[in-house]
Amino acid sequence: MSRSPRAPRPEQISRFVAGIIESRDPDLGEHHHRLGESAVGFARHAGCSSEETAVLVMGARLHDIGKLAISEHVLHKPARLTATELALVRQHAEMGHRLLSPLGLDARIPDAVYHHHENYDGSGYPEGLAGEVIPLAARILRILDSYDAMTETRSYRQGMPRAEALRRLQASAQHYDPRLLEIFCRINRAEPDRAHPQPVPRG
Repeated sequence: MSRSPRAPRPEQISRFVAGIIESRDPDLGEHHHRLGESAVGFARHAGCSSEETAVLVMGARLHDIGKLAISEHVLHKPARLTATELALVRQHAEMGHRLLSPLGLDARIPDAVYHHHENYDGSGYPEGLAGEVIPLAARILRILDSYDAMTETRSYRQGMPRAEALRRLQASAQHYDPRLLEIFCRINRAEPDRAHPQPVPRG
């Protein structure tokens, strides 16, 4: 009598999806990897439970999966996006939620993906949620994602130094959970600034 196949574990699903992302867009794959690593350290300092940490880390590793449905020309455009292009890019949170929802993951993971561009003051998207109505993992990802976007070196621009990125986060503090932002800034001020590699032209 044959055994029924076992359902894949969340970690296996995460690795499988991450492999697809890295194959399609290596830059996006690296971004996800960095956020996953940052999420582990942040969760430790923020006192997250093991369950909250697992949700956060998987959300970090998958948060921009919806960008796979968007043209690479738009995603890597070295100039300001048009209003139409910006509206398209903003759909990636909803697309990511739609892609992840059928996989049987903890519902907090696709929810974190869906809400990771919400702002604490209610000015974000896709639903304009505010304060602690925004899921915890999404509030953390909002900070980690913003910081990584500022410090990441891309083919068309150099990443900014840590101190400048922290200054910009604090200048837009209304967008972030104040307790979480304070923890993040404290952690990063205590670490030496990383050197940013020079951008490598695309072949």
